[in-house]
Amino acid sequence: MANKRKRVAKEPSNDTLPSQKRSKKDAAGANGSAKSKASKALDKSPFTEHPTVDERKRELELYNKLGSEDVGDRIDAADAIISGLLGGECVPEQVLLRHLEKRLFRGLASGRNASRLGFSLVLTEILGQLFGEKDLGSSKYAGLTFDKVLGILLEKTHTGGAGSGQEERDHYFGQLFGIECFVRAGILSADKARWLLILDLLLKLSAKKSWLKSQCGYVVVQAVSQMSKKVAEATLEKLSEEGFAKSPEGVGIWIAALDRFPDMKVPAQPWQHPLAVTSLSTLPAALKDSGREATEENANKKSRQGNWTAQLHFVWDLILAHFVKLGAQSKKDGAEQFKQFWNRVVDESFFSKNASDSQKFSGFMIFQKMLEGATDSPSVVSNLFSKNLMVCLMNQASKEDRYLHRAALKALKAIEAVVETEPALLPIVLKELLGKQGAYNFEQRTNTKTVDKLLQQTTPATVKSVLKTLQLKEPAKSGLDEPKYYQALGGYLFRLASVPSEATDVDTSSKSVPGLAINALADLAYSNKSVPVSIRETLRARSTSAFAKLVSRPEDFGHLCNAILSIEADVDPDDEIAGSVLPDAYERLKNLLDPGKSTDETREPRQALALLHAVGILQFYNQDPDVMDLFEELGECYDKLESHGRGSDQGISEYLVEILLAMVARPSSLMRQVSQQVFEAFTGYMSEDALKLLTDPLEVEESAKGQQALFSTEDEDMMDAEAADDDGGESDEEELDSDVEIVNLEDAGSEGPDDSDEEEGSGDEEDDEEGGEEAVQDKDQEALDALDNALAEVLGSHRLDKDNEAASDDDESDMTDSEMMVVDEKLTEIFKHRAKTSSKKKENKDAKETVINFKHRVLDLLAIYVKKEAARPLLVPMHVFDLVPALVRLIRTTTAKPLANKACDMIQTLSKSLKKARGGRQVATVIKPSEALGLGGLVSLMEELHDEVAKDMSHAFTRAVSTACLAMASVTCCDEARREEVFALYSRTQLRWFNGEVKIQAAFFVDWLNWCQSHASTAAAAAAAVTGRQEEEGEEEEE
Repeated sequence: MANKRKRVAKEPSNDTLPSQKRSKKDAAGANGSAKSKASKALDKSPFTEHPTVDERKRELELYNKLGSEDVGDRIDAADAIISGLLGGECVPEQVLLRHLEKRLFRGLASGRNASRLGFSLVLTEILGQLFGEKDLGSSKYAGLTFDKVLGILLEKTHTGGAGSGQEERDHYFGQLFGIECFVRAGILSADKARWLLILDLLLKLSAKKSWLKSQCGYVVVQAVSQMSKKVAEATLEKLSEEGFAKSPEGVGIWIAALDRFPDMKVPAQPWQHPLAVTSLSTLPAALKDSGREATEENANKKSRQGNWTAQLHFVWDLILAHFVKLGAQSKKDGAEQFKQFWNRVVDESFFSKNASDSQKFSGFMIFQKMLEGATDSPSVVSNLFSKNLMVCLMNQASKEDRYLHRAALKALKAIEAVVETEPALLPIVLKELLGKQGAYNFEQRTNTKTVDKLLQQTTPATVKSVLKTLQLKEPAKSGLDEPKYYQALGGYLFRLASVPSEATDVDTSSKSVPGLAINALADLAYSNKSVPVSIRETLRARSTSAFAKLVSRPEDFGHLCNAILSIEADVDPDDEIAGSVLPDAYERLKNLLDPGKSTDETREPRQALALLHAVGILQFYNQDPDVMDLFEELGECYDKLESHGRGSDQGISEYLVEILLAMVARPSSLMRQVSQQVFEAFTGYMSEDALKLLTDPLEVEESAKGQQALFSTEDEDMMDAEAADDDGGESDEEELDSDVEIVNLEDAGSEGPDDSDEEEGSGDEEDDEEGGEEAVQDKDQEALDALDNALAEVLGSHRLDKDNEAASDDDESDMTDSEMMVVDEKLTEIFKHRAKTSSKKKENKDAKETVINFKHRVLDLLAIYVKKEAARPLLVPMHVFDLVPALVRLIRTTTAKPLANKACDMIQTLSKSLKKARGGRQVATVIKPSEALGLGGLVSLMEELHDEVAKDMSHAFTRAVSTACLAMASVTCCDEARREEVFALYSRTQLRWFNGEVKIQAAFFVDWLNWCQSHASTAAAAAAAVTGRQEEEGEEEEE
């Protein structure tokens, strides 16, 4: 037994004093330091009775480290001190007594750093060895009896009635920590008298200062776990006699004892079990102030804000553990007992109308404690959302000026965190928030996004239960008018449809969250006959937005098509489209979705065409006037795709481009997403004529005239719809879900192709911008001057700054009525003309923005084509290069900088993709004869670009043209016959520049020379490698 390992590595737990607030320093000391300190090993030799100077320094160092905030230092020092006192043969009694009196018990009353924690650690170990298993108190230290050691504690922590309030507080806490050392040492269970002596001290201490009562109670709870049944019975009897039972501490002690000994004998008063149904009438009074920090004054005064504490009483941990354990044994009984306890003790007490703000604050903390601790007990969670709590929660969260607003928001965040951790709880929580005790429009009532965030945690396992909670059989049960109910339901389904699909649920609508949600939303917007007409348009707009979100995620493609197929809306039997065209569209959509009819080559185009059919059917139900033409064009595309490979698929790309251009012209996110996905699937089908249809709009003037050229066949209804979109008028929530895109032309597009290029060419661009701004300002000033002159002529007056220029008029007289009428008519005519001019300016501005926006959408499609086709590893279609002249002219002519930047980016992408496709080589490898490759056409395109580069001296434009020319040169120079033509072209252009015939940035020729230098270096390295191999082969032959 003498060689038994000492228990010194175990630090006292941080929940020793659960209700006592600690300073940041204490907390840091308790939790330990993240920074490890390298220190030398401490001396563990025995302490002497008459220490020398060096030995006293050693003691001082050890006890200083024992009070350190670093947990590692404390443990090392405790190990050294215990080894120095009780290690080996143990020190003499006088030495141990000196350390107990002068150091350890005395140090408990010190408030320095973490002294109490460190000194408690050593005392607990020493007391355990003195009066525990080893019983050193009888064998080696006969003079150190239990009573004597306890007396030393009381003596060293006695306040003596003198000193400041802080000193008194330190002594009381020192005594409490010392008593706890006796409990944690485990030396009281064997001797009932010892425990009763300690219990008396705890009761006296709790009576001296009310703020010590909870800490004293918690020490008793710790002792209960070590007691025998008889000692526990005696303890409860003693507490009952002292009136300690009807307090939060007493409730906790009773619960701890009864959970340990369910069949123990308890006092008749005040209760058999505090959580029994018979005790619930008196329990609220005992727990009423369990959330308030006790003070010396609040015993006879009402609670005040200053008395609140953010730390709950330990009794709630014991209550939670009790009901969780009970629920695990019997779910039905446990749920019923907890429901009665929660409603009577918490809901009707802490959240009653007469409850104070401090009690409601405590109630919110209790709610969070129970919610976070009962994640494995759904029956407990479902009963937490009681009537009074929900009313208080919604009221306090709704406005920032509410007293408990932050506490309510914290409770809502706790709900979100618990559901994120345990998604299986979502149906239960959602049912309570939107159900009878909550509000179906919970988000509107609380001005939060709680339900939205909760819905994001929906999983395939919970989606059906969630939908059942959202879709009420009787809308009247929601407590809302029918339009408001359906609007709220549409919002919830929209958010649910935005939940990403899991990888295992691709194209499985029966299990997928967005699949089931979009089906429900489509049914609500198009098929449900009970939906009021007034709200139907809003729901359809929301479903369109949901479709747009699904389109942006390729894994959800099947969900969108299935949702369209599931629509069963009433249609007019006399409608030609509904009677003949629509069934054909449905039939084609089903055939396109049939996986058995797809090959590896046609799978993507068939899915893209299916997507177009689905959007067309959706447009029909949205009563789009152009849907008839769309179905005809889709029919042509379908027939040509079906005959692909048999020579009958000519012209499919032209049809598709016409359809896609009509789609991107609409201010709709869905149309933009669909057009891009469809175009990407058909890039390999694009012909020269189809690409010309895309590049022609880039040449259009950015003005009202250009708008008329682009949209000359535009339907008046579509123009009205766009005007209505501009007017707005929807609520904030509807704006968030709207499918209409708001484009900011200043932010659209991307930055320039190269930041350095932008900086170098910024001077010219800034001059252009400044000149444009000055021109606009001059025009505005001219208009104002004209207005001033017209008013001066009519009124016979002048501006104040023109007094010197005005002629003197001494015989001023009042105007007659007829003269005033004439003046009034002239003023009316002037301001009418002014308003007409302003309206015309606004129309021109809107037309310019429309054209620029359309060009952005066209560039998005072309960017997809360039990125995909230019990266082909074997053969790049020459059609890619046909796009370059249009891009270059757009960079030069456009007035929108973002548009020019986007075109520059496309040229950079073309160059990089070509280089990547040829493996990083400067010049492509010849695969086919030059005529088959169309290299002669590339030389002609380069000549056209060399003419273009002289039309604009801006650096960004020059760099874009140079990049395009070098990209073409890298392909053309693969043929030696065409290589000379390229060099001759650059030579002619350089000579014209030298002769002053054209003005070109020098960077254009510098880029060409750098390109040549790079190719020359590569060629030289390749030639050297060949020569080296030949020499090696020659040497081998000689050998």
